[in-house]
Parts: sequence; C-alpha cells; structure tokens
Amino acid sequence: GGGPSLIEAKQRRYYGHFEGDAQTYRPKGEVDDYRTHKDCLIRFRERVTSANLLEQDQLDAIDMQVALVIDQAYQAAKDSPLPEADELSRDIYATEI
Repeated sequence: GGGPSLIEAKQRRYYGHFEGDAQTYRPKGEVDDYRTHKDCLIRFRERVTSANLLEQDQLDAIDMQVALVIDQAYQAAKDSPLPEADELSRDIYATEI
C-alpha cells in the first residue's frame, strides 16, 4: 500500500565466522542436518515443482546460467591486473565529507 514494509529473513550459514573457524559453538551434525533438511534452495525447488509453477529442467537451466555467470566473473577477476599499492586502502573506511 505504499507505506513502510519489513521483511525478516532468518537463514543459517554453513561456514564459520572466519576461515579456520572450528565452530565449536555448534552442535555436532547441525550443518549437515540443515543442508539436508532445511536448505532454502532445495525447499524452494520442492515447493515450486510440487505446485506445478516450474519444471525441474527449468530450474536446472537456471542453475546452469548462474554457474556460468559465476565462472565468468571469477575468470574476469583472475584476468584483471593487480591493484596499485595506493588502491589497497581506498574505500575501506568511511570518512567525513
């Protein structure tokens, strides 16, 4: 209706807070269970196909397109020149205008 809106989305992450995080704060098997039973992409796929909104092959085609975009972005980043030294600290912290 044109007024304020709020969407609350809760999603668990599969990886720790940093590379090498042992995730000792999680119960053993939590991530595997979540991937198997509650993965949002798997649940979306199940819902839209069971409601006859999309076919499996349509979703597979979307997945292939997304993978191609990711591969192209990765390759573009790998092929790009390294930044100059003065660029490494640019736009990292906000400064007053």
